[in-house]
Amino acid sequence: MQFWDKYGNVAQLLFVKLDDALLKAMVRFWDPTYRCFKFNKVDMIPTIEEYSTLFHYDFRDPLRIY
Repeated sequence: MQFWDKYGNVAQLLFVKLDDALLKAMVRFWDPTYRCFKFNKVDMIPTIEEYSTLFHYDFRDPLRIY
């Protein structure tokens, strides 16, 4: 039961229909070296401020390395 609690019903992912155009775009713009998406040589990595908003956490602790 621990697997179910952690991952839920992952078997439902077998029935998700893939969007071929979206998948092709993701493969085209993915940079495996940096592990992020790049558009016109601009990486799409969230900044610390964006992570702060996403996680509802204040990352302004001056004594901590992020």
